[in-house]
Amino acid sequence: MAVDTSEIAVYRRLFDTKYQEVEELLADLPGAALTWKPFEESPWKGPSGSLGWLIAHAISSTVYLLRRAEWQMGRVEWVQVNGDEGDEEFGPANLDPAYLLARAKRSQEWVHSFLDSLSPADLENGKFHPVSQRPITVRYDIQHAIEHFSQHNGHAQLTRQLWALA
Repeated sequence: MAVDTSEIAVYRRLFDTKYQEVEELLADLPGAALTWKPFEESPWKGPSGSLGWLIAHAISSTVYLLRRAEWQMGRVEWVQVNGDEGDEEFGPANLDPAYLLARAKRSQEWVHSFLDSLSPADLENGKFHPVSQRPITVRYDIQHAIEHFSQHNGHAQLTRQLWALA
């Protein structure tokens, strides 16, 4: 069986790996674990995030960055660039592991739809960010989404390990 090595197929596999990590993080997890923090204060960069916050932000920021890519292609207006749950990114529903897992699955389906809609030429689209005025491209935002997702999943994995020891 041949493996699709196209850039977009590689992105799909990387995102699928990140979503699989979220499933592993939430497996057999009680709701109380989602609000647990390993510490409140730190001499370096302040408080830690809770496990639920880390997972919710990983999901939301992925959608935000890919919607920003849609904006660059002219598919949406800037005001439509937001995470999957808008202002409710960290709402109370996210304190339920089953809800958070369903949210991750919805987000993954949306990511697949987004990637399916792309052509290789779409990756070249770019604009200047409306606030910072720095140049961004569709390719950059996809890669940034994978990197950001990876970073927060790593934090969540460490937090889950520490919760298990507490």
